[in-house]
Amino acid sequence: MKKITLLFIVVFASITGFSQIYVGDVNINKKQSVDYVELVGVTKNFNIDVYVDYGQVKPKVEEIRDKNGTIARSNNIISALNLMSKNGWVLVNNYGYGSKDENVIRYLLKKDKGSKK
Repeated sequence: MKKITLLFIVVFASITGFSQIYVGDVNINKKQSVDYVELVGVTKNFNIDVYVDYGQVKPKVEEIRDKNGTIARSNNIISALNLMSKNGWVLVNNYGYGSKDENVIRYLLKKDKGSKK
């Protein structure tokens, strides 16, 4: 009986298990109001800060990780972009701007609602 129950749980989890991305302690895939996010990389004085803007009041640099605990390197926007892509987020658009002292690149991502990773 325990084996059947365990098998049922594993099958159910694999069918309903959607990808999850955590920004800090917030699971942005579970937030009903979040369909789009912006992955932002700011380069200033050879330092790179990466953060996810999902509509919070003051976006800040926080750890970006998936449900398995895989962490995107906080100083590498491509690492974060790859992690988001592997977890069901699709690139919609990107653009950059800057000045002598600071450069910013923004990636607009959409949640792929059909993704079951």
